[in-house]
Amino acid sequence: MKICILGGTGNMGTGLTVRWALSHDILIGSRSRERAVETAERLRRLAVGFYQNQMRGSITGLENAEAVKASKVVVVCFPPEATIEAVIDLRGNLREDQIVMSTVVPMRRRDKLFYFKSLGAGNRERSAAEAIQDLVKPIPVVSAFQTVPAAYLNNIDAVLNLDVLLAGNDEVALTIVSRLVRDIPNLRPLKVGPLSNSKFVEAITPLLLNAAILNGLHDPSIRIIPWMPTP
Repeated sequence: MKICILGGTGNMGTGLTVRWALSHDILIGSRSRERAVETAERLRRLAVGFYQNQMRGSITGLENAEAVKASKVVVVCFPPEATIEAVIDLRGNLREDQIVMSTVVPMRRRDKLFYFKSLGAGNRERSAAEAIQDLVKPIPVVSAFQTVPAAYLNNIDAVLNLDVLLAGNDEVALTIVSRLVRDIPNLRPLKVGPLSNSKFVEAITPLLLNAAILNGLHDPSIRIIPWMPTP
């Protein structure tokens, strides 16, 4: 599958690129073609060195618009403050047969702690994924990877025994994103309901960061454990 990573030169984007390059063709998008090409070559060397002859995918650097047009799945990894403007600029390159996946977490830091920052207007709390969906509809948006630390993804030797919470309204899109999650060994996709639930998933990230700060933890994440009654 051809997967476009918008914001592919950032931490989350580079981690997903190297992980998925084992099986998929990754198109790193950037406003600067030169930066995209440099990042793609660096990550290609890393992936080839790790996977050796098992690598069946590829990594290519392109300008954002080119990467969007050539892909099946478009992954939005922009910083929250840049997301709305960037998606508005690029949505004209999208097709109705594509899927958009958002990893964006809108939050702010005040003093030492992090807080969820809604992208909604007025009193309406709106997640980043919902804001993106409003801009690109009818193309389906799936929210994913908000609770997976970028540091884990970027450490190609790390075993990611974690859950990835997926929110979305389109079952076909959810199925495709679930398969992509499973393509990264030891990650488990868990559906958590409609896209409106993405705000709850996105809000977990600042809680995890605060837990790390206040309790001296290193890059905490989550895994859903079913309760087993005592016999």
